[in-house]
Amino acid sequence: MSVDEKTDSPMYVYESTVHCTNILLCLNDQRKQDILCDVTLIVEGKEFRAHRAVLAACSEYFLQALVGQTENDLVVSLPEEGVEFGKTEACG
Repeated sequence: MSVDEKTDSPMYVYESTVHCTNILLCLNDQRKQDILCDVTLIVEGKEFRAHRAVLAACSEYFLQALVGQTENDLVVSLPEEGVEFGKTEACG
């Protein structure tokens, strides 16, 4: 139903001050258990599993690096400090 549609029944809206926090806690628990992780970041030779949607939502850098990538288990090697974004390698 669109916002413009009128209905005879009442509309209920759920509001919570902790919903966002709970989502982030659950996503972090999933990451720690490697549940639904779909990208591996390599930073200084160390591997970190992550959810690409979370990375893209939190960082313009990762959004640009991950948009359009279709590999199921993407590996992204972060450049060393001082290297330009365009030189980041994304491997499948």
